[in-house]
Amino acid sequence: MTSHRAKLTATAIPLVLAATALITAPTASAGEAIACTHPSSSNKDADTGRLKGPNRASVPVHSGPAGSCSEVGRFAYTATAYYHCYRLNSAGNTWTHLRVDYAGDNDVSGWVWDEYLNDGGSIYHC
Repeated sequence: MTSHRAKLTATAIPLVLAATALITAPTASAGEAIACTHPSSSNKDADTGRLKGPNRASVPVHSGPAGSCSEVGRFAYTATAYYHCYRLNSAGNTWTHLRVDYAGDNDVSGWVWDEYLNDGGSIYHC
């Protein structure tokens, strides 16, 4: 018959090893570049948003959900953005895919870090 201590030890050792692996797993530091990916997006959100501010005149709109992705335009403080959906990038940050509606044919579509948005961005996952 197996003792309670043996069962507890057999259960505890894998848990301790798993916890140790989680604690020592490497993570991206703030200075490391995040790989630029171009995930799909779709217009799932009918909400709009604006920049947090007014301490920013504009922020970049990127081709993917990371600061290392190329800039495709700017989101001005005075403009309104039409949300589509959001993604979580490899650094653990959420980015909203959106369209900034400017007069004429100057609309800009792309990804903006949710930290820049007044309401935290889209609530719909892409």
